Amino acid sequence: MSTVYITRHGQANTGARDHHEYDKLSPLGHQQAQWLGEFFAMNGISFERIYSGDLHRQQQTAQGINSAGVEHVIDERLNEFDYFGLSHDIETRIGIPYPETQDDFKDYILNMITLWKNGEISSDLETYESFHDRILSVVHDLSDRGENALLVSSSGVIASLVARLLNVPLKDQPKLFLSVSHTCLNRFERMFGDLTPTLFCATPHLDRPDRSHARTFI
Repeated sequence: MSTVYITRHGQANTGARDHHEYDKLSPLGHQQAQWLGEFFAMNGISFERIYSGDLHRQQQTAQGINSAGVEHVIDERLNEFDYFGLSHDIETRIGIPYPETQDDFKDYILNMITLWKNGEISSDLETYESFHDRILSVVHDLSDRGENALLVSSSGVIASLVARLLNVPLKDQPKLFLSVSHTCLNRFERMFGDLTPTLFCATPHLDRPDRSHARTFI
């Protein structure tokens, strides 16, 4: 059975309001990545390759995990969607401000993906459909190869993959976005011919009392 593991990057610069400022790990983000790499080593879990997008926070996370020094491959299909570009467009066109709290983010992300899907806001980088096509293609490609690999990506990629593969209604998809914690483990396996999520948002490297503070979402 072909299996693909994906983790979200470590905590980034949470106070940022643009892509450049956000795209770097916080000290805790580096620690989360190191702990995940130690978990793999202690449990005899190894990978032939680690894949990440070309975003700095994704590459830094992959490097922190990769204590074994396996090949690290950059694949831009694992990049996050253009969150800050869409945020700028939704404020400019529709007047919806950037969210200030986690509660605000739930309604905000639903508005964003609905408006993006309907073509009422846009990104200079890609359409809603092209985003979904690329993230599905990278998981299917690696699953078809049967390669033992770990992918390092972002919350929007992971949540959107789960939503698409399980046909989650659009109105419920923000719950998935809010559930994807930093460096959580997610697994996709081919079952009965279909790629299926079989592990979602596991944090075995953080599930201990002295690391409870390190299970972060924003």
